[in-house]
Amino acid sequence: MKGTNFRRFFLAIFLVVIFVGSAFADKGVFNAKVTPDEAFVNEPTTVTVTAEIGSENLYISSVRAYKTTADGKPIAFLGQMYDDGTHGDAIEADTIFTMQFTVNEPVKSTIYVRVTAAYRRDRNRYLSPVMKINIFEHLAPDAPAEHANTLNNVKQNFNSYLTTMTPEDAKQKALEDVLNDPYVSDATLSGNTISVQFTDGTWGMITLEDPDVPSEGAGNAIPPNELPSNAKYPGNDNLLIFAPFYSAPKTEIPNYAKNRFANSVFMEFTLNSPAITKDSAASLENVKSWGDFGTVILNGHGGYITIKGHKYVAIATGTPTTQTNDEIEKDLQPTDDSPPRIITTDKKVYAFLPSYITKRAKPMKNTFFWLGACDTLKDSSMWDALRSKGAKVAFGFTKTVEPSFDYDKFKEVINKMVPTDENDDLLSAKEAYDAVGDKIDGWCPFGFCIGGEGAKLELKTAPGWEDFVFFEGGLINGDFETGDWTGWVHGGENGQVWQKILGAHVHNGSEAASLGRWDTSFHGYDPTAEPYGYEWFYQDFVVPDNVTYLKFNWWLETYDTAVWDWFDAYIKDTNGNTLITIVNHGGKPGTNYGPYWNTGSWREESVDISAYRGQKIRIYFDQRLDGFGDQQRVYVDDVRLE
Repeated sequence: MKGTNFRRFFLAIFLVVIFVGSAFADKGVFNAKVTPDEAFVNEPTTVTVTAEIGSENLYISSVRAYKTTADGKPIAFLGQMYDDGTHGDAIEADTIFTMQFTVNEPVKSTIYVRVTAAYRRDRNRYLSPVMKINIFEHLAPDAPAEHANTLNNVKQNFNSYLTTMTPEDAKQKALEDVLNDPYVSDATLSGNTISVQFTDGTWGMITLEDPDVPSEGAGNAIPPNELPSNAKYPGNDNLLIFAPFYSAPKTEIPNYAKNRFANSVFMEFTLNSPAITKDSAASLENVKSWGDFGTVILNGHGGYITIKGHKYVAIATGTPTTQTNDEIEKDLQPTDDSPPRIITTDKKVYAFLPSYITKRAKPMKNTFFWLGACDTLKDSSMWDALRSKGAKVAFGFTKTVEPSFDYDKFKEVINKMVPTDENDDLLSAKEAYDAVGDKIDGWCPFGFCIGGEGAKLELKTAPGWEDFVFFEGGLINGDFETGDWTGWVHGGENGQVWQKILGAHVHNGSEAASLGRWDTSFHGYDPTAEPYGYEWFYQDFVVPDNVTYLKFNWWLETYDTAVWDWFDAYIKDTNGNTLITIVNHGGKPGTNYGPYWNTGSWREESVDISAYRGQKIRIYFDQRLDGFGDQQRVYVDDVRLE
């Protein structure tokens, strides 16, 4: 026992029993998921349902999963959910509850699932959003390739029609050709794009611009200008040049980017001699990994497709339509309320829609995008998908863009953002965009354009990221909104596995990092209820030249005092030596363990790190638990530089 004062001990137990004061963890169901959320007809599939349940001072009474209608009305009870390491539950006592069931549907359909939670002394049941499991049919093995041939034939006919017809007449004739195909159920012409629905339910796109013709025409140094006071930085120095159509005129931007980024004086990119990912290597699989890169330069083809009355940006890849697998089959098929994630194209390759980024792409690390293709920013659909994954900046075009205009604008922007001479100023994304003189492709004085389609160069940024610069430094995922540990390293002693990204208690947004086990109230000495030792998470980063402070917020709930269980925060060097102590043994004051206690509100910490500008340092958080049985959990959110 921690102390010898038995009267104090029994008083603490009594207080635990009667304590019903305010709890600051939110009640509710958070981060509910079904995995997998897709299956095929007549293929039995085990589905795992998980959900984080807000612990509300540990008064959870039951957690259940139901099959429901699309609007959430219960149809059938699927089962009780558990947080004990059984029934598919990965880790016991982490407030993430789990159950499993089998789906084996005879027809293409959608199954809807919802999680509910109940608390003692609360008549309400708390509900998750309705989750979907889509059931797909297998496609004919050669269907995507055959559809792509159909689209390509129409495109070739269109190019022939241009020799004897006006562009508008040629478009109408191409539309007629598509509609006369027996394997096409519908087609729509919008601008320069024909959207095509095939009889098997998949979709394709034909882009009706003129045939491609050749167009004309690193660091750590301190830039001579002052960096913007609110400068933001790419998440890493990894560079991807994505060129699925690497032939003239689609070689100019990749080649220029390769040379420019290799000679950057204010940021050294990896690889220092950048490679060009081209043709079939610029694939759907490669798109999934865009989150590994702080900078993505895309140069290819795009379009604007209409599906069931809704419009979506589409970007072509180098994956040929002769390639199929289970994932591609699912991605090709729309559901009742969602578009397909990929489509076939007249170029005999797959193009992806924003839904592909949402479903398949990794979380991104403050990524910068040059979307050098037609229609990439015709609306915000593709940008919204990229931003939801963590992208911060994107340049792109509102309409069909001529390769020469794309190339010229790329040089204007990148020359200012990526100087190759230490005497040149380093401009932010917004400054570089504002410095571009002519942002419109063509002369468009009277509602029609000469010498181009009227595509406009656009800039999109996440809120507060207008001052993005290519300069070493900065934190990644300091708000934890990726929903995972992107950018961070985490671990624990003695098998501690309770480092989590959770949503039940946040400072801002929908996610926060947490340390510590929290699943039972204090009930006396019980080392099985509380792990012993430290757990931690940290991130190494370069302190930018204009940064003075590192700040973060933390909130803690506990049954122990900081004499035995505590929270720490440090600035360390990358070898683990402490440079600055920010929080030392933070937690409940005094020695009265047993009664529930929390910090009462989110606490903000601020530390001056200006002495370490230009150096790589580590922000390090840990929590120590003593294994006695009085649990503790600390939340950390909004780790930021100012």
